[in-house]
Amino acid sequence: TTFKSYLYTPSISVQYPITEDTDDSITVIFYLAACITQIQAFAPSKADAFIPPRANQSYMLQKSAASTSAHMMMAPQDANEVIPAALTSFSSLLAYSDDPLGDQLKGVNGAVLGAIFVTVIAVGAGFVALLPKVGTASFDLTAEEEDAVLRVEGGYDSKDWEKELTEQGTKGYVNRKRKAEEAKESYQSTVESLKEMKDKSLRYSEADMGFIACLLRAAEPQVGNTMVDLGSGAGRSTLGAATIFPGFKKVTGIEFLQPLVKLSNTYKGKVRGKKAPVEFKCADFATEDLSSYDVVLASTRYLNAAELGSALSTLQSGAKVMTIDQRLGSGFKLITTVDDPSGDLVLNTGYVYERS
Repeated sequence: TTFKSYLYTPSISVQYPITEDTDDSITVIFYLAACITQIQAFAPSKADAFIPPRANQSYMLQKSAASTSAHMMMAPQDANEVIPAALTSFSSLLAYSDDPLGDQLKGVNGAVLGAIFVTVIAVGAGFVALLPKVGTASFDLTAEEEDAVLRVEGGYDSKDWEKELTEQGTKGYVNRKRKAEEAKESYQSTVESLKEMKDKSLRYSEADMGFIACLLRAAEPQVGNTMVDLGSGAGRSTLGAATIFPGFKKVTGIEFLQPLVKLSNTYKGKVRGKKAPVEFKCADFATEDLSSYDVVLASTRYLNAAELGSALSTLQSGAKVMTIDQRLGSGFKLITTVDDPSGDLVLNTGYVYERS
């Protein structure tokens, strides 16, 4: 008679001669012993050790099959020897753990686990200590600069609903960004060739007014200087510079998208108080001659580096260039850097260069 087991492993035939004198209980015990022997290939060989099911699988199967053959070919009169072996295998099966991770951790050095635990706690505590500081620090501004910044922010987010904060910023900013995206999509729908289409350099962003104030202070503009803002968007940085340093003879914002130029002009009257004359111009700054400007602001980090380099190459020697997260190469001398103290997890760096 042949019994076959299909538990966990490929079937192993167990052959045992049945005679008229064979007790049915002995037959059942032989069959269970065969099954248990196969299962033992996946059970821990020791009480404190765990053998993964696939580890040395081939070897364990061979060992299991050999053990099965040795037991099953015994004569019926040797059943007394088989029964204890089966019970031993059954006890081993009961000792099997269904928590592999726990069995593996038993063999890990306690000191190592302790060190890992302490490290995790330390990192977590540091992060928790950092959270209250995120966004709480601000730029160190003079009273005049603070007043100018407040007037610009109040002009751009003048209504109560515009001042409400969202995950992206104020609702006023979200609304301006939406209009910028619409203007971008409208422009791109008219372009026939993808090679001629502007994309990355048309992404909308707004710089922190405190950052602009610190960059201007570091650039040390002179009364009567002219300034240009490249990629002026909705004109916030342009009007900000004109308000923070009203000594400029003129501040010009160059924006590629006409709808944003139109939007920028609507904010001129909303920013109250003293400020330098402001003009918004619809043009591609990459093709503009900037030789008449003394100070340049390139505050958006999305400007195309090649286009920016082309525009800045037309500057006169001694002209100042202010950038955020944008380093300039040969032909420009770094004067100073301005760090972002806002406590954000992603910090920005401002640079002030001078044209050689």
